[in-house]
Amino acid sequence: MRDVKRKQVKRASQSKLWAAAKFYCKEANKCQKARAHFGALVARCCELEALLRIFDFVETRKPKDRCYTLNGLINRAFKKHWVPHDALRWWNKNQGTPLKECLHEIREARNGVHAHLLQKNLFTRRTASNVTYLVHEMYGALEIKNARNLMLALYRRGEITPKEYWAWKRKAGRVE
Repeated sequence: MRDVKRKQVKRASQSKLWAAAKFYCKEANKCQKARAHFGALVARCCELEALLRIFDFVETRKPKDRCYTLNGLINRAFKKHWVPHDALRWWNKNQGTPLKECLHEIREARNGVHAHLLQKNLFTRRTASNVTYLVHEMYGALEIKNARNLMLALYRRGEITPKEYWAWKRKAGRVE
């Protein structure tokens, strides 16, 4: 019998996903600078997907339970409250359109890479700028969530005192 080589499954790791997000960010910046709006939009959407995959990777231990589509990642982000409620309230108050809708519109725009879904008028400087803004806001919201989770974990393990935790919590405040 012949030796059948098994196809090796590439394992995801948090560091690989973070490296991918940084790569997409760098490429999107290059595309925007060169006024290649289609490339910028696709790279930003990939950056958003990598960012959400990091959260999914951390929160979901079993690979079979992870999301495999950007649609699923966006829905899971809101279902699992990866974006803090005060950040969502701030977004709705200042932007007027729900964040989840905006993220799904970005997903649909990214699907423009498929020939049958291409909308040429969608890939403009304004769209690329709006998507960049939205992805950067997601970084901010998820960073707030990470900081809160870290401080709560330190408090629960007893590595910081209740006084330190509540002082940090008052100082950190809410998103405004």
